[in-house]
Amino acid sequence: MIQDFTPERDASLGLVFRLNFLWAQTDYAALAGDYDKWNNLLDCLYRNLLYREEIKIKEENSKIIQVELSNKDTKIYSFVSKQIHIAKRNFNIAKTRKEKSLARSRWYHAIQKKDIWLRKLMFILKLYLKENIRTPGSSLFGSGFGKGR
Repeated sequence: MIQDFTPERDASLGLVFRLNFLWAQTDYAALAGDYDKWNNLLDCLYRNLLYREEIKIKEENSKIIQVELSNKDTKIYSFVSKQIHIAKRNFNIAKTRKEKSLARSRWYHAIQKKDIWLRKLMFILKLYLKENIRTPGSSLFGSGFGKGR
């Protein structure tokens, strides 16, 4: 039996399994209401998704003074992460039950935006499951399910 593995295929499969494992943990953290864990797992997913991105290195006198990723996605990540930080801070300083509830909702929605954005990024990078209009489950509701997509 000939093995159908190459270093590239092994690396691709490793990434897919790692991402799948992280997404499963992410969903559990979100369902449990553990916002810090949910956000930390999303950060881990982000790191795994941007492994191919170019890194800009600024040097002065042969010393590295700054390292940054050179991608639009880095700006989006920074923005949503800042929104999460602000929402969490507002939750932590809220005094009344009503303020806490509103702040927690804003914190949840800020993390949810990061979650959705990362799923879209995975789809763009062709690392997310491809949507399939015709599935066995759709036959239950007739073949019209998903028309117009």
